[in-house]
Amino acid sequence: MRKKRGFFTQFIRHLIQLAAFILFPGLFITVFSAVRDLVAAVMEGRFSFSGLFPQIILVCMVLLVTVLWGRFFCGFLCSFGMVQELLFFFPGRFIFRKVRIPEKLDSVMKFLKYVILAFITAGVWILALPVDSSWNPWGVFGMLVSGNLSVVTRAVSTLGFVLLLAIAAGSLVVSRFFCRYFCPLGALFALVSGKRLYKIRRSSDSCTDCGLCTRTCSMGIRIPERDAVASGECIQCMQCISVCPKESLSASPSGAIAGTAAAAAIGGTVLAGSLISLPAAETISSDGQSAEKEENGSYKDGVYTGEGEGFRGTTKVQVTVEDGYIADITVLSFRDDREFFQRAQSAVIDAILTDQTADVDAVSGATFSSNSIMDAVADALGNESGRQEQPGGREDGDEPESPGEGGEGQPGAGRPEEGEEGQPGTEHLEEGEEGQPGTEHPGEGGGNGHGSGEPGTGGNRRGPRDGSGRDRHRGRREREINQ
Repeated sequence: MRKKRGFFTQFIRHLIQLAAFILFPGLFITVFSAVRDLVAAVMEGRFSFSGLFPQIILVCMVLLVTVLWGRFFCGFLCSFGMVQELLFFFPGRFIFRKVRIPEKLDSVMKFLKYVILAFITAGVWILALPVDSSWNPWGVFGMLVSGNLSVVTRAVSTLGFVLLLAIAAGSLVVSRFFCRYFCPLGALFALVSGKRLYKIRRSSDSCTDCGLCTRTCSMGIRIPERDAVASGECIQCMQCISVCPKESLSASPSGAIAGTAAAAAIGGTVLAGSLISLPAAETISSDGQSAEKEENGSYKDGVYTGEGEGFRGTTKVQVTVEDGYIADITVLSFRDDREFFQRAQSAVIDAILTDQTADVDAVSGATFSSNSIMDAVADALGNESGRQEQPGGREDGDEPESPGEGGEGQPGAGRPEEGEEGQPGTEHLEEGEEGQPGTEHPGEGGGNGHGSGEPGTGGNRRGPRDGSGRDRHRGRREREINQ
């Protein structure tokens, strides 16, 4: 009976892990990013309940489940942890010999994740120390599972990819290698779950101290030493209960029920948060900034469209130029996840309208989406071949402009809106774009909630645009680490 019950619990757990990997593989980054958003907002004095409502709800739900029930997030929902389990179980089980870390060394190494958490919180989030986001193995993992070939290609050339390979190698011989020793989110959960109500309990009367539970434990906890597993290191994977030959370990309710309830609570919160988010496609105007200029700007009046490559696909914008200045920008469509795209949209477009250039700073934590918007605007204003859209939907097709017409710094005619039926400000989302949370920018854990997984983030703003509109993301400043 115990074996059947243990098999059922593990079956349910792996089923939930698979569903989480498919629906939101970057959920661990989303949660850590939400924590970062709240910390940064408080430290910078810009906390807004309405503006940070999705992050508040997500963090509160995850922490509530963790405080009361334990680290079910780690044991049931974390895709990064699931991949480590697969590496340890399959190739690790049949090819590599397992390494048993001495108890004292294991305790010291487990302390490293708290050091990493402290550094990220104090150094990166609060003091904004410049850390190259390409170092983040989490970000690289997200890039690899993004499904975007260009993003995957960039990932393999980063230091983060090398670190990810090192983590994978460690996971072959040590169960949950990264989770045990280096995970900053795991460190946060360990701190708050020590007094949880839901615990695995041991019957000292039937326990023979065989040590099988300890050898099976993914986190290396010495289970027979106490009557209850109270350690914050426990990820509630229930493997110890499944293997106990004397049925000395138990939990009430069963691990399958508890894990399913916890996963439903957290997963439902994530999905609900994406639904209550504000629409991302909207027109943002300069609110008369251009009218305050004494002279006309350098851009050519008209309405232009342009495209930029984001994390999951193409972002398309419409740019309106009046009196030589960028008057408003409308996002017509995007493929990146809504949660992350929204964080970049307002800040980047506001900066473009203020600076009157597409070469502005990326939103830390939403770098891919930021770059897609900037590149799309640069594409619209750049010296591209095409026809300018005229008022009333007519296109100046009789006398197409040459790519460089208007002189340096002048926008050539951007791409026309072919087949667009909506007006500026209406939403035109690409087919299939629902933006499941936690899947885009898995590498964006450091900035406004989720740093960039993109390599090469140093540099400052450049001066006036050069008219090329190309490769602008390479010089943009990204000062946060991926989480």
